[in-house]
Amino acid sequence: MKKIVNAIITALVVLFFISGCAPKEQKLYVLSLNDQHANIDNYPQFAALVDSLRTVHPDLLLFSAGDNRSGNPINDRYSDIARPMVELMNKVGFNLSCLGNHEWDAGPIGLRNVINWANYPYVCANVTFDDSLNMPVKPFEIIEWNGLKLGVIGAIQLGMNGLPDFHPKNVGGSHFRPANEVIPEYLYLKDECNALFLLSHCGYEEDRELAEQFPQFDAIFGGHTHTRVSETQIVNGVMITQAESKVKFVTLSTFTFKNGKVVDKQEELLSVRDFPHRNAEVQAMVDEYNNNEYFSTVVGNNLTPITTWESLGCLMTDAIRYTMNADLGFQNPGGVRYDTLSVRPVTMKDLLALDPFDNEIVQLNLTGEEIIRLMKSCYVTDGGPIYCSGCSYSYSEDENGEMTDIVVTMEDGKPLDMATTYNVVMNSYMTTVFDYEHEDEGRSTFRTSNELMMEYLTQHPDIDYANVSRVTEK
Repeated sequence: MKKIVNAIITALVVLFFISGCAPKEQKLYVLSLNDQHANIDNYPQFAALVDSLRTVHPDLLLFSAGDNRSGNPINDRYSDIARPMVELMNKVGFNLSCLGNHEWDAGPIGLRNVINWANYPYVCANVTFDDSLNMPVKPFEIIEWNGLKLGVIGAIQLGMNGLPDFHPKNVGGSHFRPANEVIPEYLYLKDECNALFLLSHCGYEEDRELAEQFPQFDAIFGGHTHTRVSETQIVNGVMITQAESKVKFVTLSTFTFKNGKVVDKQEELLSVRDFPHRNAEVQAMVDEYNNNEYFSTVVGNNLTPITTWESLGCLMTDAIRYTMNADLGFQNPGGVRYDTLSVRPVTMKDLLALDPFDNEIVQLNLTGEEIIRLMKSCYVTDGGPIYCSGCSYSYSEDENGEMTDIVVTMEDGKPLDMATTYNVVMNSYMTTVFDYEHEDEGRSTFRTSNELMMEYLTQHPDIDYANVSRVTEK
């Protein structure tokens, strides 16, 4: 009998020893999205999708990679600017957001309001603010999760002017440094945390470069370029995500930990638009926000479906050129925020969503040679060919990704004269940000792009731009 008891005790000791040495496995689920641009109409489905995932993964974390606002006048022109998006993000239960360039569209005070309304923190390591702003932005956040520490550093892209892609007039008291110069200052978190993440609004290509430079990150949750990353992307051991834009998709990332270390990571792109359910409470909030007669006001009628950014850019440039009686009108591609416009009455909401920035229009006297320089600057700075009215043009792209072989034909069929001075109109963002050699700094018309669009639609109530194209790449 004594031998049997001793054998049982020995077996229990061995079992205890084995179980104590067996690796402890934990799974972390992170749901992330980016560049929501105030698409509140997808939020009922998004909220229902989050609810469904939380029933399976109650410890799910929810991150936004910036640009939560700018794109829907229901949100962007609300009495408390951008408050609807914050209230919806609070309702769904976000854990963290980084700053996107469009978070500055209401200036630093508008940014501070948004951050103070939020029930979740904002992180961005490569920005600092004047003390007088009392801006509650952290460089990083450490999340305590089931006995583990998760470090999340925030970062934002910078353009050629050293600022994120917002109108420089909104910078007031904000100071920026390149992300790759700042990140090393926080890599000590790798030793203090079980996982280290970057919540980035730097863009897909820059995220890949950051992954090559900093393999200390376990994952980069990205935004800014509206890239759809459909399957697991690993660069230098770093997983990179991005879920297009406007709450159409979300990324579900799964991290497997053994004894507190990440041993596996996978990502899956989920469609919000295809999710069959809606959250009733969130739907009621969205319906209340949308209940606004002003934005339902009809200002024109679209006769044919418009399906390209350029066609809409041609509409916008025609509006400013005709109303200001100019020779040429130009629009940066990044300032066109719609990609399609169906056959239907055009409402005030459509107009303000097409151009949510409401920049002033500036008149300049530019020679043909200066106009070519403007086109080249736009191509590099804004990432695409400039949209135009009063002319058409063709171009090639060289091995450096720059415009070459530009041939411009005026509306009357004559070539652009390099020595002739033309009366040109464009928005104030372009005149401030685009860096090209020219003599005339321009004069504000003291009229906004949206004002001129409304005037144009009054004179041309039926629009037909489905097949309008004025730019050809050779």
